[in-house]
Amino acid sequence: MHGRLHVSRPLQLTLAQSFYIHAVVAVIDRSIIANFSGKQTLVKGLGEGFYTLFTKPWVHMRQPSVLAVFAVYSLTYAATNVTDTLSKKMRYDPSIPKFVVSSVTNTGLTIWKDSLLTRWFGQGTPRPVTLKSFTCFGFRDSLTMAAAFTFPPILSSYLQGPGVGWGKERADVACQLFMPCAFQFVTTPVHLLGLDFYNRPDAAKAGGSMGRARAIGKEYLPSTFARMGRILPAFGFGGVINKKVRTSATELFTK
Repeated sequence: MHGRLHVSRPLQLTLAQSFYIHAVVAVIDRSIIANFSGKQTLVKGLGEGFYTLFTKPWVHMRQPSVLAVFAVYSLTYAATNVTDTLSKKMRYDPSIPKFVVSSVTNTGLTIWKDSLLTRWFGQGTPRPVTLKSFTCFGFRDSLTMAAAFTFPPILSSYLQGPGVGWGKERADVACQLFMPCAFQFVTTPVHLLGLDFYNRPDAAKAGGSMGRARAIGKEYLPSTFARMGRILPAFGFGGVINKKVRTSATELFTK
């Protein structure tokens, strides 16, 4: 009973944490997809989405796209937190279990979420998402999980070393905010390629590899900065808060 109580604590805190994250991320996600498909400009999509969020929050929260995003982040953080807590309880290094669990959970859920958003806000009549798009989304999410959970502690340890000499909290926060955002320069074109495979499945009509490259290049910087705006609350600020959640839960669980 005592163990179950402490496992439930990180789950409860995770749900509260995900509440503010998913509301913002959903607006950005669907705006990027609608913009790349040509349905709506990025600025218009963001403006309408945030207007609804701030003026009619309960209408916004009930939208299917928002609920799908909430499921992704609440379950990803819950799985990561429980894995971290249990690993430390059993005196295992949590790095590898945490990466594996977070990657499998987030990748599966995000591919599911993006397949829905792509059909809802993509180009043409809704149709099944192709294997090529799924592959792009999966690769993108594996990199995202590494940037959110694996690389920040490694870079933080370096910054705390004699060469730089930062304090632990300063290094941890800086790395957690920096790494997920920096990786968007790599993951955004992969994301856009997955969307292009869906929007223009015929390679000849898409202009071949060069045609896809031109389409991605046109939207690369706006989409990259928009995705930074979504990743910062999701795995930047969210990651900082989540680290404190995990630390508190672990202290309680190991007493």
